[in-house]
Amino acid sequence: MNRALLKQDAKDAMRAANPHPVLVTLVYLAITMAASIVTSIVSAVTGVTSGVFMSGVSVSSADQGASVSFVTALIVLVVSLALTLVMSAIQFGYYVYSLKVFKHEETGIAELWGHFPRMLKIFGLMLWIGLFTWLWSLLCFIPGIIAALRYSQAFYIMAEDPDKGIRECVNESKLLMSGRLWEYFVLVLSFILWFLLASITCGIATLYVTPYVSVTMAGYYLSLKPADPAASAE
Repeated sequence: MNRALLKQDAKDAMRAANPHPVLVTLVYLAITMAASIVTSIVSAVTGVTSGVFMSGVSVSSADQGASVSFVTALIVLVVSLALTLVMSAIQFGYYVYSLKVFKHEETGIAELWGHFPRMLKIFGLMLWIGLFTWLWSLLCFIPGIIAALRYSQAFYIMAEDPDKGIRECVNESKLLMSGRLWEYFVLVLSFILWFLLASITCGIATLYVTPYVSVTMAGYYLSLKPADPAASAE
């Protein structure tokens, strides 16, 4: 893999995209931030409401207070789960968007919310990867990193073919990454200065760094795919 060429192809694809990936990323990050704020507000409001109620009840009303605390926790849980489902679909949309940008296909902001019908499947893949990465991490830090690298292409696989099952995407990712873990790890590390730039600019550079990294990673996934014999024949 030629990292310099891959990154240059990603930059060229970003320049050719309309609207520009920075604008799409702005919307994506704004939605992500809004979801986080909503979760915090719901948690704070329900917590204050529960606290006010608990301070006004007597000892004999302890059971009632416990019921209120349970309802409060349930509300926060339901809202958090709903937002997680929505955000998993929007994040998946960003994967699809990045793939289309690298392939110079027509796409735009609407790609972010175009995958809500399959949000349960997307969340299932996210849960699968998160769970097994965490389980490997229990053994040691390094096995957790290796697991994350092996599963790294699963979302791109589903993004390119949403009809594929969760386990099929995970297994294909492990197959594609066989013998390429170090190569991918080095590719990720090569963006460390860009991540530092995003940090020292208080997140402003994130508007460029996020699509740059995502489109590059989409290009890396496409480079792993075996050549199509039919396309080669043409």
